[in-house]
Amino acid sequence: MKPKISIITVCYNSVNHIEESICSVVNQSYSNKEYIVIDGGSTDGTLDVINKYKDSINYFLSEPDKGISDAFNKGIKAATGDIIGILNSDDFMMPDALTQVAAAYESEVDVYRGYCIVWNERLKTKRILRPNNRFGIPPFGAIICHESSFISRNRYDIVGNYKVDFKYAMDLDLFVRMYKDKSLKVKFIDVCVITFRTGGVSSSAASRLEQERLRLVRENGGNWLQAKVFVYYHRVKYAIKVFINYIREWNVKK
Repeated sequence: MKPKISIITVCYNSVNHIEESICSVVNQSYSNKEYIVIDGGSTDGTLDVINKYKDSINYFLSEPDKGISDAFNKGIKAATGDIIGILNSDDFMMPDALTQVAAAYESEVDVYRGYCIVWNERLKTKRILRPNNRFGIPPFGAIICHESSFISRNRYDIVGNYKVDFKYAMDLDLFVRMYKDKSLKVKFIDVCVITFRTGGVSSSAASRLEQERLRLVRENGGNWLQAKVFVYYHRVKYAIKVFINYIREWNVKK
């Protein structure tokens, strides 16, 4: 059985990378695919790029939204595929990824989880990131690989969509909610689905992210102490990451 695969790209003022992202989907050899593009009302030329590929896009919407979670949800509502994947506008899908995902399809599986390449253009580094199942409360060490995951239509109906008031941790929250259901059937597939471009997080965004992590733990059954420990755990992780990147940048400049 060839599953219908829906791919959703959300974007806003993404003129620098949106064409590469779109081409990586429309050039997939797999035929039973549906491509959905949700734009937040771009003003920088993004819409001109999208219009070049309108004949290869099955559903397109451009209007102001309430953030990336809202855009995800609009795409999910429009999707008609058996499984649904999300590709952000800064990233791109690997050649023949959908053919490989489809080959692993089983109708009873809820979530398919491939791996991705994390690419830091500034530091000129690439590394492979593989997902795991650490979505307890708190979800210490959780590796989501959100964009290399495909979720069944039925599972979204069961667990619900992304929380619109979550701006940064919406994907982790969704996976924590999904994994709370012991009937969830997950299949890991040895497929590199996407290349993911890393980006910086501003200090204001970091503060908002901490607040969302606190909420995530509390709203999914954790207590105040667990929520605080989870936040401090990520502070330590971030400090280590900053130090490692500092060393890498120093080596690049040498």
